[in-house]
Amino acid sequence: MVQSSMFYNKSILSLLGASLLTAALTAPAQAYQLFFGEDINPNPGEGLLFGDIPNSRAAEAAFLAALTNGYATEDFESFEIFTPAELNLAFGNIATATLSGGGPNSSVRSVDTDLLNDPTTPQAVKDDILREISLGRNASSGTQYWLTNAVADFTVSFDQAVGGFGFYSYDLGDYGGTVALQLFLNGIEVSQDWINIPFTQGAAGSTDGSAFYFGLLGNNNQRFDQVKFRMNGVTGDQFAFDDMTIAKAVPEPGTLLALLGLGALGSTFLKRRSNAAEVE
Repeated sequence: MVQSSMFYNKSILSLLGASLLTAALTAPAQAYQLFFGEDINPNPGEGLLFGDIPNSRAAEAAFLAALTNGYATEDFESFEIFTPAELNLAFGNIATATLSGGGPNSSVRSVDTDLLNDPTTPQAVKDDILREISLGRNASSGTQYWLTNAVADFTVSFDQAVGGFGFYSYDLGDYGGTVALQLFLNGIEVSQDWINIPFTQGAAGSTDGSAFYFGLLGNNNQRFDQVKFRMNGVTGDQFAFDDMTIAKAVPEPGTLLALLGLGALGSTFLKRRSNAAEVE
């Protein structure tokens, strides 16, 4: 694996605005603009849900603001709890995708506390909700997310090329798990090196419940149709992914030229018809 040279002092970065943080993470060698914000232990040790993750929210806001060509998000709310891979993901009218792979017991999970007081909720679901909350997992919107662990890779494969990809993660790395991304187009890697995510590494639960947002956007019309999450094989590190967002791809230069050509032909045709009408 080619290791990234992006290492940052978290205490200093926490003082920077989202725009400066985004600029610091631009990686010309990889030709992708990167967005990152992290919140260490937003509610450590309390066993309660948390929503105050300002650095992660700011990174997402900066990423979404950069997606001028359109975007859509999969929030995992439409799936039944415990649905395993393969998952068919829906990204509005931009693309569909398949999420496959992941470690043992990888599936959609919930932290919906309303279900705890519902007599029709199976006890296994209630037990799992309480377990997820106690271990620091959360949903960045709604109440559901994709849970996996670092023992095995997983992929998100799109039915057409996209131009950007972002997501939230909770509780990753508190037991040593790491993740790097590889991007592919038509089966060929286009990201050059693995794209490493610079979240804080923990051990033995020391960063339990931390959250981050990570997004990448192609410069110069880079496109990809598969994202591979490369995990480092740590069995005990479980974590959540939520609100996966994709950016609509900018048309390829050849397509743009063709559209411009068709537009020019159409304009010439209409002009000739207008001139002919004047002669008549």
